[in-house]
Amino acid sequence: MFGELYFIKKVLLNKHPIETIIQGWSGPDSKSKDFSFGTTWYEIKTIGTSVTEVRISSLAQLSSKYDGNLIIIRVEGMSDNFSNGESCIGELFTSILSMIADETIEGMFLAKMASLGFDSTDTSFNAKFDVKSIESYIVDNNFPKLTESSINFPEIGNVTYTLIVNALEKYKGEL
Repeated sequence: MFGELYFIKKVLLNKHPIETIIQGWSGPDSKSKDFSFGTTWYEIKTIGTSVTEVRISSLAQLSSKYDGNLIIIRVEGMSDNFSNGESCIGELFTSILSMIADETIEGMFLAKMASLGFDSTDTSFNAKFDVKSIESYIVDNNFPKLTESSINFPEIGNVTYTLIVNALEKYKGEL
């Protein structure tokens, strides 16, 4: 949840109005991509600074007839005293909520947060993070991924796999 809220605040708000972003935030709606805007999609993965792999939790997560973007956000856990206005879920939530003027969109945002388990009284939502990097990778036909069409056995289901982050360098794209 932290990575998705951070991506909204730091990247998507530079590209779309807040109403479009909340409507296109499809991860909380049990869709395979975290964000979809027309033919453009983003899958967000948040990992620690020393983590070497990202987990892809389904075949559909990186599968699409349209090119998309895998976004990897590297974070470091910080002490409770750390704050830069966007260092925890609670701060990001409050900041994004304050930008929403439309009551329908506000209700949609709150519902999406609730579906992800957000509870403002839960102390875990105040855990502090320092974002060390945010990288975008172009997911196209050349990107290393497993898809429904690459699995030749109908008896295989519920596939998860990992990608080695350092090996993805040649697929880097612009944010």
